[in-house]
Amino acid sequence: MPSRTPKRSTLLRYWTLRYVLTLFVGLFLIGVASVLWLQHSALTSRLQSIQTFSQVAANTVTSSAGQIVIPDQFYRWIDSSQRTYKLPGQFGLTVFDQRGHALFYKPAPLKEKPTGQQGDNFTGSPSTIADPAFPSAPLLQDQMIVHQIGSTYTIITPIFRSNSVIGSIAISYAKKELTDISQQYGLISSLLLISGLLGWLILYLLLRKLSKPIYAVVQALKQIQSGNYTLVLQENVKEQEIHDLLVYFNATTSRLEQLEQLRTELLAGVTHELRTPVTSIRGLLRAIKDQVVTTDEADEFLDISLKETNRLERMVSDLLDFNTFASGHVQVQSEAIDLGKLLGEIVYQWSLIYQEDDIEIEIDIPDRKWIASGDAVRIQQIIVNLLNNSRQAAHEHCKISVSLAEFSSTMYEILVKDNGSGIPVHEQVNIYERFFRGTNKKLAVRGLGLGLTLSKMLATAMDGKLLLKDSSSQGTTFQLFLPIASGQLD
Repeated sequence: MPSRTPKRSTLLRYWTLRYVLTLFVGLFLIGVASVLWLQHSALTSRLQSIQTFSQVAANTVTSSAGQIVIPDQFYRWIDSSQRTYKLPGQFGLTVFDQRGHALFYKPAPLKEKPTGQQGDNFTGSPSTIADPAFPSAPLLQDQMIVHQIGSTYTIITPIFRSNSVIGSIAISYAKKELTDISQQYGLISSLLLISGLLGWLILYLLLRKLSKPIYAVVQALKQIQSGNYTLVLQENVKEQEIHDLLVYFNATTSRLEQLEQLRTELLAGVTHELRTPVTSIRGLLRAIKDQVVTTDEADEFLDISLKETNRLERMVSDLLDFNTFASGHVQVQSEAIDLGKLLGEIVYQWSLIYQEDDIEIEIDIPDRKWIASGDAVRIQQIIVNLLNNSRQAAHEHCKISVSLAEFSSTMYEILVKDNGSGIPVHEQVNIYERFFRGTNKKLAVRGLGLGLTLSKMLATAMDGKLLLKDSSSQGTTFQLFLPIASGQLD
């Protein structure tokens, strides 16, 4: 069964949704923690206010003679003092004398009738103290007591005469009254909602700004896929990563455009180079077959056809060698070889082939052991290709020098220098491209433009390098670096 394509969403939607969910979960937890903390703070603050209020109330019900006397306007005093001390809601207040009789009673509204429970310092729950039907009263203590039973807090404050306790005031509060922060819920909710919306807006704007250049790159890649390489994206962004993306994208498109143009030109050039000898051979053979030429002239035509066939064979061989090596099927044999001796033999054999040409060749190889690590056959291919290029670059008298030296503790350096017309600066960057042939060489010499490409690949396969050292109108110098054999590093 074909696998289903996973459903994908945009970068903006994907991360915005996850961020909003994470943000609101975090804000919800912050809101719960804030409510709990505010309730605890309100409880602590209000209990302190009630204790202060109860002490003032104890002084209010104590006469100058040291007796408990309930003022006539005590209810009104309680109401005004409640606003002064910012006491919440409704509460119960009972004034007891020394014998436990209730002298004053202000009830608190109760939704349920409480059941009696035994406290530490009094009998009965704090709420039942406000119930006149409940006969018991708190035991007299010489200090203020804050007691909690269930959901009710009771503050018991002693009433003193001199240093003796003559009664007590009991104030009872439901816990929900002391922890009520309903007036702050709106503020908390508003702050959390504004924080969430602000966080979402910030992320939305950031992701939109981030996704914009990525979207531009995607659209540009679609155009490249259709064959349009003339694209340049604006690089004036502040983010380093996005800037690098755009810079390298523009560099890649420029390179692709250059390679596409080069491919078109080289395909036409290769086709022409292969077709030219075939056309020449066919014309010469047809002239012989039709007896347009005879005897010595026919033999000359056959010799020309044979040379053209050899040239065509070399071109096809270059193509096969390059494709085989590029696919990784050709193995380079690495072994210890006497590089000085090998280089001398290569130059000598090559000079014999072109001894009738106007070529002057110099060789500078000091008389010593030059033990290198490499493949002798592949080294010969590279050197012969460099020598052929030097011969083709010369217009009249060709002068070539080959030298060998120790470049570093791990590398030998071979220099092949000529006195040719040189490689134009704008072409030097492309000399190792497959099928590339310079303008001057394209007009003067037939070939496929694979020599330097294959030579560079061979040098790299032997852990060496092939570099263009310099090139000018006075000549060109190539550097071939080959590793010194491990036994020669001491």
